Amino acid sequence: MRHYVANSPQALARLLALGMLIDGMAEEVEYQLLEDSGVLRDLGITPQQLDEVLRDFYEDLDLGTSMTRTLDQRLTAGDLSQLVAEVTDSELQQPLLLAMMRIAVANGELSAGEARLIREALVHWTSDDGIGHPALLANVPRRRLADRAT
Repeated sequence: MRHYVANSPQALARLLALGMLIDGMAEEVEYQLLEDSGVLRDLGITPQQLDEVLRDFYEDLDLGTSMTRTLDQRLTAGDLSQLVAEVTDSELQQPLLLAMMRIAVANGELSAGEARLIREALVHWTSDDGIGHPALLANVPRRRLADRAT
């Protein structure tokens, strides 16, 4: 899988694309949500960049036109961790997570893959101070104190 520069529009777009594809095929309602919400603009992603990243993602994972297994079944926990870790900028994490959550429920359902992706982002980006707090160390999964075993 190709590597994108941390916090680049491509790294952000890949997480949005992953949210759209993890449960199967990207749905029109998900594209419409991204277009209508202004999230692409807010994150500095052009529609062309999103389309390019979607194509690259298909190519990188050799998805072709039909999948016998969903993307969720193809990606390991390490794969998800690596992709989420490419977003280290605390100013980008919260709006990106909110967009990923909106995509996840855009069709009125939350698949296991979508929940897994959201969980991975939360593990990486959440501290006792909230999501995307500057006190977070880059690429170090953090958990709230209340969630840690005592």
